[in-house]
Amino acid sequence: MELWYKKPAAYWEEALPLGNGRLGAMVWSGVEQEKISLNEDSLWSGYPQSHDIPGAEKYYEEARRLAREKKYCEAQALIEENVLGQYTQSYLPLGELILDMVHPEGEVSDYRRWLDLEKAMCGLRYSVGNVSYAREAFVSAPDQVMVMRISADKAGKVSLRAGYTCQLRATVSTEDGCMVLDGIAPSQVDPSYVNSEDPVIYEEDPKKKGMRFCAMLTIRQKGGTVRQLPEGLEVAGADSVTLYLAARTSFDGPFRQPFLEGKPYRENCLKDLRAVGESGYDALAARHVEDYRVYFDRVRIDLGAGREELPTPERLADWEQDVDPARYALLFQYGRYLLIASSRPGTLPANLQGIWNQHLRAPWSSNYTVNINTEMNYWAAETANLAQMHEPLMEFLDNLRVSGARTARAHYGAGGFVAHHNSDIWCLSNPVGNRGKGTAVYAFWPLSAGWLSAHAYDHYLFSGDEEFLCRTGYPIIRDAARFFLDVLSENEEGKLIFSPSTSPENNFLYGGKRCAVSETTTMTMAIVRETLGNAASCCRILGTDSRFLEELEEALGRLPSYKIGARGELLEWNEELEESEPAHRHTSHLYPLYPGREISVEETPELARACARTLELRGDESTGWALAWRISLWAHLRDGERAYRILKKQLRPIDGSSPLNYMAGGGCYPNMFGGHPPFQIDSNFGTCASIAEMLVQSTEKSVTLLPALPKAFGTGMVSGLRARGGMTVDISFRDGKLEKAVLTGTMPREREFTVCYGGSRKQVRLAGEERIVLTEVDF
Repeated sequence: MELWYKKPAAYWEEALPLGNGRLGAMVWSGVEQEKISLNEDSLWSGYPQSHDIPGAEKYYEEARRLAREKKYCEAQALIEENVLGQYTQSYLPLGELILDMVHPEGEVSDYRRWLDLEKAMCGLRYSVGNVSYAREAFVSAPDQVMVMRISADKAGKVSLRAGYTCQLRATVSTEDGCMVLDGIAPSQVDPSYVNSEDPVIYEEDPKKKGMRFCAMLTIRQKGGTVRQLPEGLEVAGADSVTLYLAARTSFDGPFRQPFLEGKPYRENCLKDLRAVGESGYDALAARHVEDYRVYFDRVRIDLGAGREELPTPERLADWEQDVDPARYALLFQYGRYLLIASSRPGTLPANLQGIWNQHLRAPWSSNYTVNINTEMNYWAAETANLAQMHEPLMEFLDNLRVSGARTARAHYGAGGFVAHHNSDIWCLSNPVGNRGKGTAVYAFWPLSAGWLSAHAYDHYLFSGDEEFLCRTGYPIIRDAARFFLDVLSENEEGKLIFSPSTSPENNFLYGGKRCAVSETTTMTMAIVRETLGNAASCCRILGTDSRFLEELEEALGRLPSYKIGARGELLEWNEELEESEPAHRHTSHLYPLYPGREISVEETPELARACARTLELRGDESTGWALAWRISLWAHLRDGERAYRILKKQLRPIDGSSPLNYMAGGGCYPNMFGGHPPFQIDSNFGTCASIAEMLVQSTEKSVTLLPALPKAFGTGMVSGLRARGGMTVDISFRDGKLEKAVLTGTMPREREFTVCYGGSRKQVRLAGEERIVLTEVDF
């Protein structure tokens, strides 16, 4: 459970990530200079604004009429000219802590740096001449600071100078032995893909100013001296030093102006440092590890022998060969590590890059891309036994209901709440695109509230927590369903559809032109059906809203069935239309197979075969996050070898030092960050989830053991995975066959469900914390 390297990071994607859910650090581990790239999860551009378009409702209704008449290109042009608003704001880098090291004369030798996933700590050891140096660092959740210890094996050999760099408007000062970076975020940062003459704007009007932020560093040394300079701190002749860094912003929620109504960010920073008090490195490290391992140790996985003696880049180099199955256990646990490090209770949800971003104008603004990527970030939260890390997403959705209700009324004349394909820290809910031609293909997609609400229902299915469902989950699900009920309309067959619609980021050819807007799409109706079904289940579970339940059941009975095309594939749009990109990265129309649970090999074999045909036509090559989705889709089609073939591509090395090629195939960077390319953390999280889905799958009423175990995993075990219905699952397997499974209940009430393995089924009952042990002979 370690990533390790023989040389320092030469670029950002070689640095190693640390985080406590809120405060992130990328550690470069240079010898002459240590660079630590810093992030704080609430440091975004902008301030609360509404970009809803008054009167957009009438254009939406007109676009619906045009789509009914199959005037798809005209409907799209109308939407793009009249319905699409401003873009999201951007997630920003805080700055960099720079440590210029002073060494005795001599050559550097015995260099080794690493990231220990079991302790959430990174380390470095090297020698200069006859002196050996060590650095260790972690970001503590219980103490809310980053801590680094630098030591030498000979007295008086630790000397350094500390300073900051920052891409934002900021000042650096020293006061009372503390090095302070104090700055303000821009009021506006345009996306990197928008050609703008003035992409970064700092407003002077206090009502339009961005949020304030700061980072504070203190140093304690053993031996030697610490000297305060005007813009830094200097250590001379110490035996060892310990650095404590705190960082905060003035952000106080999505609806409060961060400059005028923000939190006291400097005071909160000082409070974090004071709370550390006289605690030494060892005490802080012990608290950090104890807190972290409560989460990380819940799941263990062994997929066979590995080549841990090789540095990580060398282990990745032969990604096509079946020589190191332990790499996939490492990749799985790395995904869990990154989720713990970027999404803790009380923080913001993990964004497109988790909490780690080096760019002022990050790819796709490092925002919440909610037409797949944010959802994929949390696919593993429940299955990989990190349910608490799901909480920031639930809190975000609760806030999104507020802005999304306004957008639903202005743009659709509907109740409930809506969100489109992008959001940000300010809970933006309008369709973006800024009236750009051709932007509807991604911007006009009012389905994300429905998809995101499925996470709230899943959280209940895994936990059985009715208090959560009543207090938080059901209001989100209810309001998402209310919006869909209000916008559904009859098609010419008398079925209820959401029209017009797009299939995320994919075009079809119509009348010789590329077009994205159709009457409706498979993914649209799958999400509508799932959301209405989840809302109806909530009504029954909670015994509430009987009239609403009747309305839901009536609508569910009138939704159209899925269609199969001439090539045997599941149709993506409401009719057979020619794809402009047959190998497109999105597999949106396979939503009811996964992450939905409407299509399965056992219950709907004809539709499952159509899904398989769709994947064959799409191909195995794609971006990192899209590969992760394909792995899970093949796993749900019970094809472990095909899933594994794609899983291997997630280890394909990407050279981050080369010019960025957005269209290159996915893989991973030297630090095992998943690449689109560029880096997107959904690839890591989606792959973690897909490995879990290869080993255990569950629905409300069933658990399937080893549904897609490839030959390469042959003999191994996994413990601590979670299944719907409230249980953990431990499995050992030998030569590709089940050896033993232990199902342990995690909720008090008794429930009956089906355990499936190798095509056979067994009915079982589970009550409380009861354990059920099954072997191959039980099936």
